[in-house]
Amino acid sequence: MDIFNLNYAEFERFLFVFFRTGALIIFVPILGSRQIPTTLKVGFIFFIAIVTFPLVKNQPLPEPRGLVELAIFLMMDVTIGLAIAFIARLIFAAVQVAGTVVDFQMGFGVVNVIDPQTETQVSVTAQFHNILAVLIFLATDAHHFIIQAIVDSFFILNPAEINFASITPEYMLYLFSGTFTTAVKIAAPIMAILFFLSVGLGLVARTVPQMNVFIVGFPLQIGVGLLMVGLSMSFFNILVQNEMYELPVKFMGLLRGL
Repeated sequence: MDIFNLNYAEFERFLFVFFRTGALIIFVPILGSRQIPTTLKVGFIFFIAIVTFPLVKNQPLPEPRGLVELAIFLMMDVTIGLAIAFIARLIFAAVQVAGTVVDFQMGFGVVNVIDPQTETQVSVTAQFHNILAVLIFLATDAHHFIIQAIVDSFFILNPAEINFASITPEYMLYLFSGTFTTAVKIAAPIMAILFFLSVGLGLVARTVPQMNVFIVGFPLQIGVGLLMVGLSMSFFNILVQNEMYELPVKFMGLLRGL
């Protein structure tokens, strides 16, 4: 197929593939980072669209009768790409929430660094967990799941048939609740130890009033917290990998719910 020799109908179909792929690549984790040059992003979007188009060109797609309808359908197409990217980003959001909660309990609440992906301030442990999540994301080939979801979306969903009033709000609420559940699971081992440590320091403060518990407790909480962050790496790895492997199921649930 000569991508540069398309008739008008084929060009319209290619626009649907290009816009959906573009919305996904721009907002998906890692590839959507602001540190990646825009030229590289556009080239990668164009490459994925060219590779995907022959696979989906015969699938049912909208047939707009004017520029207004074409613009509406393209916006719906962009929404599909954004929804897929959003589901992938929820995993990293859970990791950052867990790291922020742990840092607050350790006393690192005001120690922030710049996240290069989003250019926002995040806590130290959150950034550390985020870097590990990126490595796990690449090691488990989760980026392949995302590209596969784009291809499958053309076989499942026609932009002209999107119905946001169906089960989509309930499913998005389910995904949000799952994000906070994952964050609690990641932070739970560290938070539990720090909680018992705080209780112990409180008992010491009541039984030995002469001891300055604040001076002793602050470095102790930091040391125990950092130790638990290291010891919980295996648990973190297993939990994040399970979340990565569940991405195809979440993608299909969203696409079938639209």
